[in-house]
Order: sequence, then structure tokens, then C-alpha cells
Amino acid sequence: MSKNERTEAARLPSPVGSAAANTVIDAFALARKGDTVQGTVPLVRLARVVEGLPEQPGGEAGLVRWSVRGEIGKGVAKTGIAAGQPLLHLHVQASPVLVCQRCNAPFAYAIDSRTVLQLVESEDELDDDLSLDAQDPDLADSLPEKVVGSHRFDLLAQVEDELILSIPYVPRHDECPGAQAKDGDAPQAPAAERPSPFAVLEQLKHKD
Repeated sequence: MSKNERTEAARLPSPVGSAAANTVIDAFALARKGDTVQGTVPLVRLARVVEGLPEQPGGEAGLVRWSVRGEIGKGVAKTGIAAGQPLLHLHVQASPVLVCQRCNAPFAYAIDSRTVLQLVESEDELDDDLSLDAQDPDLADSLPEKVVGSHRFDLLAQVEDELILSIPYVPRHDECPGAQAKDGDAPQAPAAERPSPFAVLEQLKHKD
């Protein structure tokens, strides 16, 4: 997902129901103090994540583990855009069950995502990223993601957003178990087994 799409996602409401009750914090205070909070939540309680997915496991296999560490930014090289700005370092781990779009079998997709969020005070400040994208897309992608912070900031909603962004649009096994390679999907022969293009040219010269 592009930087612009992530910015637009930050504008959308992120209801997660009563599951978020114990994860509503003062985001600016967390950043200022450099504190860390962490926890777990069953994946099945994150309705926006599991919508359209197959049945998710219970127990340990179905847990989402997350942690958030606050920090005051010391500046991004050559820009200073995040200097003195409140930041949240978000780490999310989960293994949602997805359906492989190649073999149609369910499989656990491991997510281990780390991202940096820059807290801003209003939605107007989110638009700064849009203008920066037009000027220097590579630089924009290297900067923290901006989200509107508050003194009642829903951490679990951010965890849910990160999981949604981490799930591939077309999930696939790295290698489908027990499946024969389809036409067009067969791997190339190892380089040692393929004739060198230079050797082919040399043979053509000898034929002349």
C-alpha cells in the first residue's frame, strides 16, 4: 500500500469495540516519557482484520502480540521534519490464517511488523505528507507515518490498522504443499544447467 493510502487510512475511524477499552492512552505523554506499553489480543476480536478471512484459531496461535514505545524524535537526516516531534514505535506480531490464491488451501501467514508513527495534533498536518510525496517520493517513504494523536489515543485501533496493511492482497504459499508446478510456474533450471549465452555465441562463430 502506498504512502498516500496509508495516510488516508489514518483519517478513517477505527472502531474495535470494547476490546480497545484498556488500550486507550495519552499518546503525547507516552512519547514524552519514553514509556512502553504492550499486550496481547485474540485476533478474532479485531473485526476489521478478520472480515473475509477463514476461521481463525484460538489459543496461543490466534493471539496478536503488540508493543508501543514512545520517543521524542531527534530529527530525520537532512530534513529535521521529525525533530522534537512525538513518535510511537509500533511492533505487531500475528499469524492470521489466509487462503492461498494459488492452491486454495488455508495457511498461517506470519506477520512481524515494525513501524514508526509521528503524532500530529490535527488532520491538516496529515496533508504535509501528500505534498512531500509529489516533491520527493523516496524521501516521503523514509519518514514516519503521521497519525492524529490525542490524550485518549486508541492503541488497539493502530494495531488493527497495521495488521490490515500487512496482509497481502493476493496471499500465496511460498511453495504450495503437494502441488505440481503449473505451466508457466515451473522454476527455471539452475544456472549451472543452462548453457552460457557466451558459449552459444562462440559455437555460432565456429559454424561460420
